[in-house]
Amino acid sequence: MTLKELYNKADYKDELGMLFNGDCLDILNNIPDKSISLLLTDPPYGINYQSQRSKNKNDRKPKIKNDKTPFTSFITPTLHKISDSGGGYIFTRWDVQQQFVNEMLLNNTKPKNVIIWDKIVHGMGDLKRAYGSRYESIIWYANKDFRFPNKRPTDILRYQRISANKLIHPNEKPIELLEELIKNSTNENDIVLDLFMGSGSTCVACRNTNRRYIGIELDKKYFDIAVERIKNI
Repeated sequence: MTLKELYNKADYKDELGMLFNGDCLDILNNIPDKSISLLLTDPPYGINYQSQRSKNKNDRKPKIKNDKTPFTSFITPTLHKISDSGGGYIFTRWDVQQQFVNEMLLNNTKPKNVIIWDKIVHGMGDLKRAYGSRYESIIWYANKDFRFPNKRPTDILRYQRISANKLIHPNEKPIELLEELIKNSTNENDIVLDLFMGSGSTCVACRNTNRRYIGIELDKKYFDIAVERIKNI
């Protein structure tokens, strides 16, 4: 299938991108090989997370789908979709990141870095025995012809996480963080793929930086939220 044919099948489309409400493994089959400049995605880590910050249980964001175990099945089919001059960012967490790395190594793809996203303020967790966690890991890999379009970035990024009372999605990332990753590794009009787009933050960051995008989300509720966010830019 060509990109034009894929675009015509999208559940939502505009002048810069296309969105799909469905299983990313099914939709990946229709994306042409070597057509994507950048993978930027936040897969289920297998932590079965639900925010406990709200005292009212009814106000807490629901758990995301398919988050019982680290979801690594997307890596093998996705690697074939990235161009030789492209690369990818995969958000993860220290205690499961090796499972994602191992899956990449099985496909002869070696990460270049594990980037640290310093969230500036720490989370909750075990208040008596564990250090307050204030960072998240981002696996970065680059194919053979990739070159940074601007100056070489460093592997620590500082952006304050979104406060609980402003979250649209339980694992939502700051737009500014996503914009920096996009600008660090693509040029305008390149295509960015997000297989687990949640409420659409990556696609919003693409629009803000004039990149094309393909977003996929399984949960219809969050897919609809992503569409509305993009329409309202």
